[in-house]
Amino acid sequence: MKASKAALRGQLRGQRRALGGREHAALSRAAQRAILRMPQFRAGARVAVYLPIDRETDTALLRAAARRRGVRLFVPVIADMRRRRIEFHPFAGRMRRGAYGISIPHEADHPVGARWLDLVVVPLVGIDAGGRRLGMGGGFYDRAFAYRACRRHWSGPCLIGLGFDFQRVDAVFAEPWDLRLDGFAGETGIIRYPRRPQ
Repeated sequence: MKASKAALRGQLRGQRRALGGREHAALSRAAQRAILRMPQFRAGARVAVYLPIDRETDTALLRAAARRRGVRLFVPVIADMRRRRIEFHPFAGRMRRGAYGISIPHEADHPVGARWLDLVVVPLVGIDAGGRRLGMGGGFYDRAFAYRACRRHWSGPCLIGLGFDFQRVDAVFAEPWDLRLDGFAGETGIIRYPRRPQ
């Protein structure tokens, strides 16, 4: 029987909000370090990271390391709210408040297509044993990477969910359109999900 997505989302967001400041920071750093060891996080690579809201796992360590390593960093920007479409814009210069209070580049221009990124660090509320992502419910990432369901070989960037280990769940919640990730980075390291037909 499928768990109620709304109930599961509420439970996991509550657990995330309940983390104390020091614990949240320490677990966030540990999870980010797992991503820093990935071969895709290298000089010249196109890497997208989210800017956290609602006590999501922090990405500050990734952003700082990207500058030091010469990684080309991008952030998601909502381009069309009605169609639930995001674009990935260079992370540079001044920032401003965008939709849902998420920080975005002040002058969002020159987006790169989702297919042409090397690594995408994906926010999540939960993830199941098969790598299916439970997000906030907007479907933005599901739509951005929906093309992967039609690909047998090349599928674009490596998609890694970033979160806390308690966000890994046994509950069956996934719908056919829910995005399958390639891996999950938590405080104890990275878990890989084998590529299989969507």
